[in-house]
Amino acid sequence: MAYELYSWQDSSGGWNFSLLYNTSSEKTVQQVFNKKTELRGVDQLKHRISELSAGAGISWVDRLPSGTGPKAKGSESLKYPPAEIMADVRRFAEAHNIKVFDQASQ
Repeated sequence: MAYELYSWQDSSGGWNFSLLYNTSSEKTVQQVFNKKTELRGVDQLKHRISELSAGAGISWVDRLPSGTGPKAKGSESLKYPPAEIMADVRRFAEAHNIKVFDQASQ
């Protein structure tokens, strides 16, 4: 199973995440910033990752639509967290046999 991971900083400087199924359709701002599926902080993200099936893949993206074009209106706050947070999440995921891909590391 493949997933898309989105990240943004909140007003207090913490990090929020959205981990969604990777489908053939592009995600909307409403899907990514949905309060029902929002993960607040790295601990909630790690908990969600720990529930995924081994062998899953996560594409960490910093824009809507994913790719190299301009960011969709409303998604300007999407960005990658600092490298140490990304490395921590990647190590955690790999310990659960889940691979994380992102454009920053390619």
